[in-house]
Amino acid sequence: MILIDAGALIAVLDERDRLHRRALSDFRRLGTRRLFTCSPVLAEVCFALPAQFQRRRLADFLRRFDVQPRPLESERAQWDDVLAWMDRYADHAPDFADAWLAVLSQQERRLRLWTYDGEFSRVWRRPDGSRIPLAVREPA
Repeated sequence: MILIDAGALIAVLDERDRLHRRALSDFRRLGTRRLFTCSPVLAEVCFALPAQFQRRRLADFLRRFDVQPRPLESERAQWDDVLAWMDRYADHAPDFADAWLAVLSQQERRLRLWTYDGEFSRVWRRPDGSRIPLAVREPA
């Protein structure tokens, strides 16, 4: 089960992204696994890819590869956990989407995070302090 971060989605969708070729290669390797993401990640992607054709490309990708939202028992409880996680890492200025992914990775331990954000390997941890398992290696 693969949880997709914004940077990976952007790199797959935007051929001008410096990691585009790497992301396509990683996607081919990971594409047979179930894919998930979350609303905060999609908000980040839509901000980074504001053109209508880019948003259509995103919608097509989500449909074509059956990318699913990760269901929550309580979104309200999720907010509390995410904001507490952000407070814990305040000195590193985490964003809301990164916090959401860190909390999700603890709730569903089978998830592997597809990200190109090095903070997930060097800094961020799950709320319980354990490492967040990554689906790909950090780019050089």
